[in-house]
Amino acid sequence: MKTNRKEIKETNFSKFTGEELADAFVFPADKVLSAKEKKEEDDFWKARRNQFENRTHRQQMYSGLLQLKFQLEDYTDNSQYVEALSFGFFLNEYVSRQDKKDKDFAVEVGVKPTVLSQYINNHRKPTDEFIIRLELHSSGMIPAISWFKVVQKDKEHEIMTNQKLREEESKYVKNRLGFAY
Repeated sequence: MKTNRKEIKETNFSKFTGEELADAFVFPADKVLSAKEKKEEDDFWKARRNQFENRTHRQQMYSGLLQLKFQLEDYTDNSQYVEALSFGFFLNEYVSRQDKKDKDFAVEVGVKPTVLSQYINNHRKPTDEFIIRLELHSSGMIPAISWFKVVQKDKEHEIMTNQKLREEESKYVKNRLGFAY
């Protein structure tokens, strides 16, 4: 049965609190299931849980890497900077979600283990070549542009917050424009 606007207007909502009304519209009451429907739903969730628990190592790794990809993309699409979510953080997650040792992964992408460690610990900025290798290593699952966006976000924050650099460079600027901005 479809409810029209006139019926809604004629309904007396004054006996309900604002919270009760919001809950009713945002989270409508659950449909009462028959015994057969309840059993089918329980069987479905039992099978789903069983399927999840019996995933192969490869399926688990794939799920973890997809999750990382979405986390990386969500972070780069968001304007908020979070220091902990650096390039090094995401690289470390990428390596660890494959259950690989840093040394083995470094060999796979053609860098020295010390260089990989410097990337992971944010002591060195990754080269364009290294970022391309990450895309190739993931078979395109995590595109190079996603890695570049994380590096760019780190750089933007550094530029915006490095007062020492601003003070040092200020001495080289002569004849500043007099606009108020």
